[in-house]
Amino acid sequence: MKQKNTQVLENVIKQMLNPIKNVPLYLVIESMCGYKVLRYDNFEKQELIKVIEMSAKKINESGIKSNRPNEVGNYAEPYIIRAFKNYGYTASIPQTSSKRKRSAGYPDIFVNIQGRAFYIECKTYNIDNIATTQRSFYLSPSKDFKITKDAYHIIFAFSIVRKAPDIYKTSGMKILDARDLLCDVKYEFNSDNKRMYGKKRLNIIYQKSLMGIKGEGV
Repeated sequence: MKQKNTQVLENVIKQMLNPIKNVPLYLVIESMCGYKVLRYDNFEKQELIKVIEMSAKKINESGIKSNRPNEVGNYAEPYIIRAFKNYGYTASIPQTSSKRKRSAGYPDIFVNIQGRAFYIECKTYNIDNIATTQRSFYLSPSKDFKITKDAYHIIFAFSIVRKAPDIYKTSGMKILDARDLLCDVKYEFNSDNKRMYGKKRLNIIYQKSLMGIKGEGV
């Protein structure tokens, strides 16, 4: 029986290693949390255009300072929130199902426009890479999900150019309806410090402490 169970487990793991491909985002979200992703029907389109254009203008006034190009999008989020507020809308980090506000994870921003719910995801991209398979979107399941309403799911995307070693500006922008974004699912195996270094750690083959080396942990 033990050998049979081991074989079943091995077969399950082999199946997990084959990624699921081309699943539309609306199916992913509806399956995970039960809320609908509405197809965008041009509702208040001009308001979205005004907001993204003001965001781009403010970004380009002084640029976004970042040591890492892939983090520029995180720094762009406050510009979008301020632009929405400038036009009289209450935009903020979405509340989770437990009423907590969490900045990490999809989506970045929630805003109510004339009684309709919008989730806004902020993205940046290099125009030279738009035809590549470089990963540009990530959604992780959560028991405390940030999606709590039927809503439009919109992507504000800014093309980013480097103006100095750590300064970035935008050379253009796109507003995208995220509903039909095709996503791939790929399982991964992970562990943690406790299981690697703690009391029930791995077998230590070699260990040595270097005396006289002090500093802050990173």
